[in-house]
Amino acid sequence: MNNPSVIPAFDFREMVLPSNGKVITTSVKISRYFGKAHKNVLRTIKRLESDCSPDFNRLNFEPVEYLDKKGEMRLMYNITKDGWMMLVMGFTGKTATAIKEQYIAAFNWMAEQFSRRMAMGEEMQHRYAIKETRSKLKGTIGSRLMNERKKEKHVLQIEHEHIMQVTQPCLLLS
Repeated sequence: MNNPSVIPAFDFREMVLPSNGKVITTSVKISRYFGKAHKNVLRTIKRLESDCSPDFNRLNFEPVEYLDKKGEMRLMYNITKDGWMMLVMGFTGKTATAIKEQYIAAFNWMAEQFSRRMAMGEEMQHRYAIKETRSKLKGTIGSRLMNERKKEKHVLQIEHEHIMQVTQPCLLLS
């Protein structure tokens, strides 16, 4: 950062994003938030790759390409919370410390959102299973109830699709 006494006012929840059920960030976002050149962040990651175990690197630093402002493909890394911690622990100063604290809170916020959605989804699935079972029983008892079952099937299908949306969200934050 240009002025180390000024802590930028960012919404750090924008720095994290969901990917395959995990919470990640990118080396580009890290360079932007810490006011560092992306090439310097990449250099630090390369140094970490030689110091850390191959398993740690594979699990926490995923090399990917992105399209830069000039329309060229460039290297960046998708980084997990553990990778982020390993990377930025070397960053120093009051601004870096404040950013680290807020960033940890952003990861925790995202993890909490996943947990809440899963708990809500489990309750919805339980209620759905009861309704579905009752509806199926109706279909086996008699013709009048079988007609009710036919009407309920469509409503239950819509409810099931809604439950799937809740339990498997696409939480794009950008």
